[in-house]
Amino acid sequence: MEELIRLIENKYSIKVSNIEKYKNVYKITSGEREYCLKVSKYDKEQFEFIISCIMHLINNGFKKVLPIIKTKDGDDYIELNEGFAFLTDWTNSRHVDFKNLVELKRAVETLGELHIKSRNFQYKKVKGRNLYGRWIEKFEKRLNQLLLFKSIIVSKVERTQFDDIYLRHIDVHYKQALDAIKNLKESKYFEIMESHKALKEFCHHDSANHNFLIDNFLNIYIIDFDYCIMDSHLHDLASIIIRSLRYGNWSMDTLEYIISIYSNFTPINKDELYLIYCFMEFPQDFWQVGLQYYVEKQPWDEEFFLKKLLKVTDDHKERFRFLNNFKSIF
Repeated sequence: MEELIRLIENKYSIKVSNIEKYKNVYKITSGEREYCLKVSKYDKEQFEFIISCIMHLINNGFKKVLPIIKTKDGDDYIELNEGFAFLTDWTNSRHVDFKNLVELKRAVETLGELHIKSRNFQYKKVKGRNLYGRWIEKFEKRLNQLLLFKSIIVSKVERTQFDDIYLRHIDVHYKQALDAIKNLKESKYFEIMESHKALKEFCHHDSANHNFLIDNFLNIYIIDFDYCIMDSHLHDLASIIIRSLRYGNWSMDTLEYIISIYSNFTPINKDELYLIYCFMEFPQDFWQVGLQYYVEKQPWDEEFFLKKLLKVTDDHKERFRFLNNFKSIF
């Protein structure tokens, strides 16, 4: 920590009176002013893509991202032993509550404005950051991984409770994943993606409520661009819809509410709405908890994994009913 303090004081001419770590950021106190040092462990090429996205928004007048404070030498970031970092002011705020319709509205508006301000973004190709036209490819890879998870389970001599529950639900989710891919292939996906690609937009790609901060004056800020990608605005829009509805909140009224708000920025036609349906149809949460358990082997205990899985499986019947209602529109 002492080495980090010396680096900050040297690069920014800040006298650090206190520093605290919160996940992947440091809260730095200097006199009466507070700063946030956002740390990223990506390589330089990936990190510079992230920084370029943020700076593109700032340069286009987007006010809902915290401005980057330059170093004494005029750089946007500093290099650390474990990666790279950039400095912003610290904002005293809390996470947006998607169940609060007023706050959900502000978050959707923030995404809508972000996508417009992101347009005409030009950057060299960076591995893994361009998803235009690749939804089907990504979904097919995840479909095959579901089969991998199944083969791992059936080959076990002794199964855990997680294994038994996952195996019990895997076939119905595999069928739904197949349907999502089939529906995408039969849609106007590639045609729509070509028209959106011409806009040269990027997506935040992690539109969870904890990445929207709201302060005491109801100002909204969107943070953590680590996963940003080049892709259609429909990706972020579908994602925030899922995050607002899942785990017992499946409602066509809320779906229509989000679409109506977003359409004030970029109108959504029926063919695009169908792509959102296809995106939502893929069982992302079920696949992801399987990936974390069987492939990534995240360092969580069995009880934590089990809670995550049960949260998904307990939600699936209501989710299926919602998707059937959504599909009836078409």
